[in-house]
Amino acid sequence: MRIVRKSLVVMGLSMSALLTSCSEEDIVEELTGGCVPLSAIENYSNTLERFSNDPTVENCEAFRAASITYLNELDSCPFIEDADLEEALRDASESSCEDNG
Repeated sequence: MRIVRKSLVVMGLSMSALLTSCSEEDIVEELTGGCVPLSAIENYSNTLERFSNDPTVENCEAFRAASITYLNELDSCPFIEDADLEEALRDASESSCEDNG
């Protein structure tokens, strides 16, 4: 569950930065034309939902992979602290899904 907690913190930080002063159109533009592609966000969200509803090893591995992809996309975002991102990537990469399922 550590991977879920860390990933949610980083995603929350990035989303809160986007939502603070933007209209919905601005957010969509930022997400699709900015630093994180919408496909990475959708994949992260979908795999998190699947894992939350059915915490199997397979769903955990899919969520872990989606988390790493999403976190790698955040590297190009100027509002994400490098140290926070590196820690989240390290935690996601080192986490184990063997106790799920």
